[in-house]
This record gives sequence, structure tokens and C-alpha cells, in this order.
Amino acid sequence: MRPLLDAAVVLAIVVVSLLLLGPPLEGHIFTLQWSPHFFEVLPQTALSDVKVWSFWAFATVIVGGLLLRADPKLGRLDALVGGAFGVWALSFFLANLMGPIGLFRGTTIWALLIAGAVALWRLGPPSFPRRRPSGGVLLALLGFVLILPTYLLLQLGTPVPPFMDILATPASAQRILTFGYYLPFDNDPYGYWDAASSCPGVEILYAFLALGTGTKLALLAGNAALIPIVGLSILATYRLGKSIGGDMVGGMAGLLLFATILLRVVAYLHGRSVTFALVGAGLGLLLEPRRSTIRLFLSALLLGTAVASHAIIGFFGMFVAAGSVVFWLLGGDVRAFVAGIGLLAAASLFAFPEIMIGLRFELPYPILPAVQVAGIALAFVSARALDGHPVRDFALGRWLRWALALLGAVALIKHAPPFEVLAEQWERFPLLYVGGAAGLLVMIWLDRKPSRVQLAPIAIGLLFGIGLDYVSRNLWETFSDGKVQTAVEDFYHKVDYWTPYVLVFPAACLFAFLAARVSRRGAVYVLLVLLIFPWKNYRDPADPNYHQHSLVEGWAYQLELAKGGYWGATGHRRWAQSEAELELAQVLRDEVTAGRITLATHVVQAGPYILLYQDNVIFSVYTGINSDGYVADYKFDRSIAGGRLRPAEELPARLAEHPPYVVLHEHTKNANNLYDKMAPLPADALRDYDEIFNKDGVRLLRLKALAPDG
Repeated sequence: MRPLLDAAVVLAIVVVSLLLLGPPLEGHIFTLQWSPHFFEVLPQTALSDVKVWSFWAFATVIVGGLLLRADPKLGRLDALVGGAFGVWALSFFLANLMGPIGLFRGTTIWALLIAGAVALWRLGPPSFPRRRPSGGVLLALLGFVLILPTYLLLQLGTPVPPFMDILATPASAQRILTFGYYLPFDNDPYGYWDAASSCPGVEILYAFLALGTGTKLALLAGNAALIPIVGLSILATYRLGKSIGGDMVGGMAGLLLFATILLRVVAYLHGRSVTFALVGAGLGLLLEPRRSTIRLFLSALLLGTAVASHAIIGFFGMFVAAGSVVFWLLGGDVRAFVAGIGLLAAASLFAFPEIMIGLRFELPYPILPAVQVAGIALAFVSARALDGHPVRDFALGRWLRWALALLGAVALIKHAPPFEVLAEQWERFPLLYVGGAAGLLVMIWLDRKPSRVQLAPIAIGLLFGIGLDYVSRNLWETFSDGKVQTAVEDFYHKVDYWTPYVLVFPAACLFAFLAARVSRRGAVYVLLVLLIFPWKNYRDPADPNYHQHSLVEGWAYQLELAKGGYWGATGHRRWAQSEAELELAQVLRDEVTAGRITLATHVVQAGPYILLYQDNVIFSVYTGINSDGYVADYKFDRSIAGGRLRPAEELPARLAEHPPYVVLHEHTKNANNLYDKMAPLPADALRDYDEIFNKDGVRLLRLKALAPDG
């Protein structure tokens, strides 16, 4: 009867929460009608979902099975972690190895998977001891079950991720699909931002999934990855929590992920949110007390892939890993310290392509994959040196951990200026803030005995975020280069994600402590009430992209997007493009097929504005073709420093250079006219072009010399 009782309690919490939430969010979930466009896109999204889920699951079984055969003591959980995240890391390596020579294709990927399946069949399937899932695993699974229904509807109804500034990622993935090549230093067709802002680890994953499933649009493949990435985010949080404090801490952490905004913004499928899954998995394997070669080897590769997927978030994870390795030395374990430095160096070598892209330091093929191979070898050697090596602890390391944790707890309790981040976190994430402060004190208490909890990574991660936020807010203006200013200032925006994520783990330790000392079911029920019940500002809800919100509020927001779509100010609420704009993309794809558009082609594009939530022609997202934008009424912004957007006044000079194709967005769905904001083009500016498409204010011009009979 206990499972039935638990289910009844959870259901009661949900029902009471929905009844309370009804009036404030009326129109979001209760009265909003389903848009007919949902059923229009449903066949495409459902088909891509089934294909991507099946493909990723199959690849996970192959990679995880091979890992388990290499180390039978790895266990089912870490085999699942290694398999699913190993596919992600493998895609990044294969793209750098085979992409520049045109071999990063579906046939190559399937050949490797079939070879892995044959090897696994010949070795024989791994055997598992029959064991019931632990309490922590069940809690993490409960979190996934609670979010699955509404996110599934959202995924089915949004072929284009529902956020305005993340489309550079699917555009870069589409470039790989369209042309059959991956060029690390030339994979930014979108052109809005500096190419150093790209997220190659994520872009390549979406292209990998599309190639493996035969999906023609990277948008659909990336969108189909949403549910797996949500599940992996919860799994990785559990895995890190388990390493820090045990199974119950991991389970509580998996639930407390709902108190952050990560399970809200992960739907945008950008590197700044999905990379937390890689960071959590990489740190969880690195900090696992039962050290083994495979776990530590995977930790280095996953942390390196995290840097490649989002340099800033990945760097945060690497900093925590480095601090933990230093504490291995403070614990008196020189061997572990040396091997740990080797693992960090290996992760950096594996992330080397992204580092070079970020530094804008172009290197010829095959230097990048050669460096990655060196990183893989170093990761294996370093991991093997720690295989079975026990974790040691000495008084010096213990006292320093306590001092850092106490400093973090005091900072949270005081949250005084000039550390604005603490005051903001208190307002925006009260559950994690209070739970994190109390949890740090609990962790100090538990840390009196060796291996009870791992306090150092949490203290380092928290204090690092506080310090970096201060530097970012106060020093970014001291730099003269706009690109550098943007990069430095951007740190505190990412700390907005980082600090709540770090606080998840001491808060989880607090609830796990209450579960052990008072009542396990009572602690879980209290936590579920705090997470599901809309107790914070529910009558005037704040922006869920920046503030903690209840689970039922999250359901409402997700269903609102699923029912009505996101791209309301564009030509189509689901596709973010009008019928004419989608037809334009098809015409451009036909030009690729005819061989007139290549990887080197840049299409000049003129439009009335830069606003991303308005009706913009974004053919690069659907074709992967380079777009060079010229914007009427252009106003410089630091965020686009280094991108290819230019003022429309420079367009005549560019046309004089005879670019091969020109797109003119003369009339928009928002009733904007291009020539109301810029002077008409000179009469002879387009005399060397043929018009090959003209519909609803969208025109495509091709240089006459490129005509089939030209």
C-alpha cells in the first residue's frame, strides 16, 4: 500500500496546487485553445521524435554496453551515464576528425554503430545483478515523470525552439547537413554574433542526431532531443549529488532541480542550459569515491565536451574540478593530485577545437583531431593511475573545507553589498537560498567523518560564482574591445544559472539529513509541496526565465507554448517563418543542389530591423547558407560586435562587389516597409541580377553570371 499512498499524496498536492493556481494563470492553461498549427506540425515533430529517441537509445546501448564490458564493476547507472553522454562526446570527436574531409555522414555513423554492435555481440551481453532501484533513483525518476507530459506536448508543438536568440545553434547544425562538411572555423551561417560565441559541442550533437536518423532539418532533430536532454539533466544532477553525499542526496538534488530555472530554459536547447547536464555528469564521475579507470576517463571527456558545448558553463565546471583536485593534494594525496592534473589537461585537450575557435586562431586539418587524440590518450593514462586508489583525507584539507563552507554560509545569510548576486538570488530563488545556507552548515557537521559528504566542490563552486559575478559586474567597462566587454559582462548572466545549480546540492543535503534523522517520507512530502505548490508570487508571477516558480506554474507555461506557439509576431507561430520565407529557403536549397551555392557562398540580406521576435527572414536556419545581414535603422550593440550585421547604408557598396545572391525583405508581416527606414537602392544597383523569387515582400536575386545558361 505504500506506493499507492505516495501516489495519492503527490496527486493531492498537484490537485490543490492547480485549484489555487487556476485564477491567476487563467488563459495560460485552462482557457487557451489549441492552435490548429499544432496539429499541422504534429506529423513532422512526432516522426522526428521517434527516430531521434530510437537512434540515441540504440547508440547509448552500444556505447554503454562496451563500457560495461570493459569494466563490469561500472554498474548499470554509470553505464547509462557513460553511454548517453558518451554518444555526445563521440559526436564532437567524430565531427572534428571526419567533418573537414566530408566523412561526417549518416553512413559513417551507422557503420561505426554496427561495428560496435557486432563487437558487443561477440563479447556477449553484460550481466546485471537483479536489484531494486534505490530510493534516490526513484526520486529522480519521479522528477522526470512529473515534467514529462507537458514537455512532451511542448516538444510536439514547437519545431523551432521557443526563444528568440538561440537560432544560431540550429543554423550551424543545418550547415553540416546541407553541405556534408564540418569546418570548425567556418560554421556560423547565422552571422548575428561573433563566431567565438558558437557552441560547437551542441551544434554537432544536433547534426549527429539528424545524420543518424536521416532528418533533413537540424531544427527537428534538435527539438526531438529535448526530452532526452531533460532526462539526462536530471540524471546528471542525481549522479553529482550521489558522489557528493550519497544516493538520497542525489535523489533530492534531482527534485530540487525544479527550484532552479534550468528545467524551464532547457527547452530553448542552447548550450548555456543543456551544458549543465555534461557538467553534472563529468563532475559526478570525477568525484565518485569508488575510483575506476572508465569513470575517470569519461569524466575528462565529458568535461571537455562541456567546454565545447558552452565555453563559460564548461569553464565553471572545470574550475570546480580543478579546485577539487587541489583539495586532493591538501588531503596529502600527491598521486591523486598528479593524476587529477592529467585528467584536467586531457579535458582541455579534448576541448581544444572550441578553445581555438574562441581565440579565433585558425589551424589546418588535422591538428585539431590530433590534439583530441592526445587528450584521449592522456585521459586514459591518468585515469588508470587512479584505478582503485582510495580517497584520503587529512586534517589540513578538512579544516580548509570547513572554513570555505562556513564563509559561503555566512555570505548567504548576510547577503550584503557589494555582492549584488546574493541579494538577487535571495529574491529570485528563496528555497535554494535558505536551503543552501542551512545545507552548508549540515554538510560541515556531516564532514566530521571521512567520506560522509564532499564539501569542497560545493564551497568552491559557490564562492567562485560570487567572486566572478562581482568581477563581471564591476570590471567589464574597463576593457576597450566591444567583444571583450560583452564576454566579461556575460559572465554574471551565466552566474545567474550557475549559483542556483550549485545551491541545489547543499539544499539536497539538508533534506537528505532530515530524511535520515526525522522521516524519509515526511522530508520528501515537504519538498514536493515546496516544489509543486505555488507559494511564491503566484498572484503576480515573475518572469519564469529568471525566477523560481512552482512546478504547476511550469506546466502552465509549457502548455501555453504548446497550445498557442511562441513565434506570434512572425509569419507562422510554429515555424517562425511565413509561407513565402519557407519557400525562399527551398529555392536556396535547390541552388545548393544545382551546385551554384557552396560552403563559400555568402548571401547578402537586407531587412527593416534586427528584432529577433519579429518577422525576419532567417533562411540560414533552414539552409545552413551564410547570411550577411544589412539592417535598416541600424544601431550598434555590443552583443553583435564581431558578427556580420551591418548598417543598410553600406549595402550599395557591398552590391558593387557583385555578391552572388541578394535577399530583400521589403514588406514584413508586421507591416514594416524596408524603404520607410532606408533610402531606395540606386536604379542601377541591381542591374546585374535576375529576380528568381518574389512573394509577399520577399525577393531573391541571383547574379546573371550564375544563371544556368549564363
